[in-house]
Amino acid sequence: MRTSAWSAVLVSLIGACGVSAARALPVADFSRTAIGFSYHTHAVPSPVQPVFVTNVGDAPLNISTITITGTRADDYGFAGTCGPPARLTPGERCRIDVVMTPVGPLRTPSSATLTVTSDAVLASQDIRLTGFIDPGNATPQIPSALFSPSPESIDFAPQAVGTSSAPVTMAITNLSVLPWTLNRLGTAGGNASDFTITSSCPADFSWAHAQTCTATVTFHPQAAGPRATELSTALTWTNFDADYRYSLTGIGTVGPVASVQVVEYYNASLDHYFITWIAAEQANLDAGNTPTRWVRTGYSFNIYTSAQAATSPVCRYYIPPGLGDSHFFGRGMTECDATGTAHPTFVLEDPAFMHVFLPIAGTCSGGTTPIYRAFSNRPDANHRYMTDRVVRDQMVARGWLAEGDGPDLVVMCAV
Repeated sequence: MRTSAWSAVLVSLIGACGVSAARALPVADFSRTAIGFSYHTHAVPSPVQPVFVTNVGDAPLNISTITITGTRADDYGFAGTCGPPARLTPGERCRIDVVMTPVGPLRTPSSATLTVTSDAVLASQDIRLTGFIDPGNATPQIPSALFSPSPESIDFAPQAVGTSSAPVTMAITNLSVLPWTLNRLGTAGGNASDFTITSSCPADFSWAHAQTCTATVTFHPQAAGPRATELSTALTWTNFDADYRYSLTGIGTVGPVASVQVVEYYNASLDHYFITWIAAEQANLDAGNTPTRWVRTGYSFNIYTSAQAATSPVCRYYIPPGLGDSHFFGRGMTECDATGTAHPTFVLEDPAFMHVFLPIAGTCSGGTTPIYRAFSNRPDANHRYMTDRVVRDQMVARGWLAEGDGPDLVVMCAV
């Protein structure tokens, strides 16, 4: 069994004082990066086209500005729950409702760019907006958007990965005074395979004025997290081809999973601590099948072994004998990636050895328990992870350095 010593080489990563500079980061996921409005009537608002923004990172996401720019920016507007400003906790999402209300010359293409600025890893995200104005009518003859959906978009409730939702039906009505031919109705782009569509309208269907066609959609997520695609209706009228798209979104979830116990061990001859939840490793240590003796300290905490909503992976690195013959448990993407980049000889044994919650500004959310980390600050460097602050303070009194975020120096949050 390898010892749990933490190589002094890592001091360069965590700073001269031994305190990690790594921090959790927000990551913004956008359900769409382009919206095609196709043809709409001059001065008449289109159906709402939503864009969902989800914080898939492990720190709060702050949206500071949302702007629309371009020579035809006046053709578009937005509302919704994303502000600005807006603040999203990990796993939280908001929506930007975009509408096209053409004000420019008739029978011309229109385009603009909606830009969302935040403190995410990618600080600025552009969403391309395009459309056309009234295909061939010198005076508006259409009372609203050419094709009006009901509902305007479909957002499914969270659905367990590998299961199917109840079907939802969208009715799309031709409000044009002229018939169109439906060439295709199906999904387009994104996570299209997560959504199944059946339609009441066959291919090459002639869609007359006031006639309604239905699309029945089922959501069956293949992965956890935000999932999105578009319902696409490809149409033809005389010399005009149109592709009306409507938003389909949902969130894949992992079913309830029981937490497991992480057990702490101590090696008196090394004055080192080690943690593991793996039963085989625990059995090996308990049996004494190691060069030096490890014993249980009596301390433990609970974690998940797979990703859950708003959790963050904890990686496990092995440090080769020449650099310490030890293990390091890194919290969050930032610290794990920084460790591998700074020390390419380290062996990444598991990028997601366990899953925990990360503190926000040093505070664990309700129902979770702070995990403290202390660094030995010795040549035979070692870390200790614990949930008892009194024990942490005792380690500090022995000369160990407390690491973490916020005034209480919290590094992770146990289940």
